[in-house]
Amino acid sequence: MNEYEVAEDLEVVNRMLERVGEWWDAWGTYVPLFNPYLEGSAGYRRTCSIHLNQTLPPSFARAFRELILSTLPSSDPEAPPADPARSQVIFTNLANIGLLSDHEHLMGTTLKEFTTNYVKENCARVWDRQVWNEMKDWFTSTIQPWIEVAYTRTWMKTDAADSRAVVETVSVRYLWHMCEALAQLRISEIFDIIVDYPDSTPALNDLKECLFQTGTRRDLVDTLRASTKKRLLHPGADTKDILTQYVSTIRCLRVLDPLGSLLFSVADPIRQYLRERPDTIRTIVQHLIEPKSELIGEDNEDIKPLQDTSVLTDDYGDFTWMPEPADADAAFRSTRQTDIISTLVSIYDSKDIFVKELQILLGKRLLEIKDQNYDAEIRNLEILKLRFGDVALQVCDVMMKDITDSRRSDTQIHNLRSAQGAGEVGPNSLPIHTTVISRLFWPPVQRSSLVMPGQFRKMQEDYAKAFSVTKPDRKIRFMANIGSVSLDLELKDRTVSLTDVTPLQAAIIELFSSKEVWASDDIGKELGGVDVPSVDKALEYWMDHGVVKSLGNKQFQLLEVAEERKQGGPRPEPAPLTLSLLVEESPGNMVEAQDQEAEQMRVYWQFIQGMLTNFGTLPTDRIHNMLKFSQTYNKTREQLAAFLEALKREGLVDFRDGTWRLVK
Repeated sequence: MNEYEVAEDLEVVNRMLERVGEWWDAWGTYVPLFNPYLEGSAGYRRTCSIHLNQTLPPSFARAFRELILSTLPSSDPEAPPADPARSQVIFTNLANIGLLSDHEHLMGTTLKEFTTNYVKENCARVWDRQVWNEMKDWFTSTIQPWIEVAYTRTWMKTDAADSRAVVETVSVRYLWHMCEALAQLRISEIFDIIVDYPDSTPALNDLKECLFQTGTRRDLVDTLRASTKKRLLHPGADTKDILTQYVSTIRCLRVLDPLGSLLFSVADPIRQYLRERPDTIRTIVQHLIEPKSELIGEDNEDIKPLQDTSVLTDDYGDFTWMPEPADADAAFRSTRQTDIISTLVSIYDSKDIFVKELQILLGKRLLEIKDQNYDAEIRNLEILKLRFGDVALQVCDVMMKDITDSRRSDTQIHNLRSAQGAGEVGPNSLPIHTTVISRLFWPPVQRSSLVMPGQFRKMQEDYAKAFSVTKPDRKIRFMANIGSVSLDLELKDRTVSLTDVTPLQAAIIELFSSKEVWASDDIGKELGGVDVPSVDKALEYWMDHGVVKSLGNKQFQLLEVAEERKQGGPRPEPAPLTLSLLVEESPGNMVEAQDQEAEQMRVYWQFIQGMLTNFGTLPTDRIHNMLKFSQTYNKTREQLAAFLEALKREGLVDFRDGTWRLVK
């Protein structure tokens, strides 16, 4: 062994084992004859083995491990394969002097490490195909013959049947170890596997089989919870990304565990974190109303009504029922599998807040459409009615009816005007199109004092008269701040054609048709009291297009003759003068559902202020429970959280370490 420690040559160890074996065989014939206490040849070998193990230095364990590894096939495809004849000699020498059986545990540990490393080298991040069957084939063709050679030598004194039984037992044990190695590898990669879903489905199928065989479900839960908390549940992650990962987690864990036990254990931190985010509801609803949502695209799933996940019922007619897993959480109870949208909605206690937000965002989307093609929205609304129910979405039906009625009414008015003015002014005599909404059913819209000047006001008056002819029992009131304008500006040396101009921008440029120089303060007063910052922003638009220039002191002049043009965006194609009203120009014009509810909760501010004054800091749940003592308080925890967020934006309260406090 001293020579091996210096040279690190395994052949030195192999020759030593061979010499010891020859010495044992030579003396084994005579020594038992002269020493009756050795109980024959077996006693002699046992005694020699004891003395040999006592004599071997600590470095022999490392030498034994390297010797065993030299008999195993290399994981490097370019390395030469192990010599079967040499392996036979090594195992024979080890078995002859009893070291193979004495060091069986070390040999098993070496084999386990070898198969684990092989799995890591050949299966890491290989998710596009199932590899477990490949690993089993490799084990059967490579490792099992090695086990037969090694363990047959270990138990070579037994008969053939017993040897085969031993080999089969050992093979099953180490195949299980290799399965566990693959399971642990996939568990360590589970977060990235979920990110890569559905392309990583083969890896999930491998993991499913390995979990079933090895019982490492608890490791999966702990690893996924830790990875999710570290990589996803932090302020830097966008809410949409968190929801996308949550949806992928739901789908992946359904592959691994259709009963939902794993999902129940993993999802709770994600759901709690999403519940604390103020924009979660809005983000979910935005994808509900999108024509082709990547977040909640369940093309292969039946559209079902939302299921109340808090109500547990037993379905005695379910012939696919399976018992709950033995390692399931104590609070888990197996129920019918809910669809993804039901799971997302169940993050909150009530679906009413989703319905309110749905009304807001659907109204926005309907007003954003300018080509009058509402087919996708009508289809989505029908799908949503199947999920939320017809009664809950009656307001959305009214909004959709307003849109279709407006389109029909607008066409009728223009046809009437064209017929009345045929041959004189032509079909474009009334270049204005409107969307008429029912005030009581549409979400609140931010009001504006804007009064359209000049020809725009004349268009509105003419349209109102035409509307009163077609619908004598109804009157319309224009909301001039919402809409878009397409116009041609006829200047001395050029014509500027623009589309999607805001009503305020169009109103300002109309004023310049009567006077070339205006002060921003005077513009605001002339347009009905519009605030100066809004006027300045609209003037910047015209300066960017080279139509208006600043003279200083808040004075602005119309450029009838173009000056040297600044670097700017390309000019749009020419378009006729057209005013479209009640077509929202930006999402900010519609009051958000949560902001609307926050305003309704303003009456509770004095109570909350008193609580925080007396107690210093309070969590949301404590404030909610204390407000319940008031008979008039009937809000949910989520509505209270939205109100507190609104107060935070106003600088009245601050949120730190999970508690609210007054800003001093």
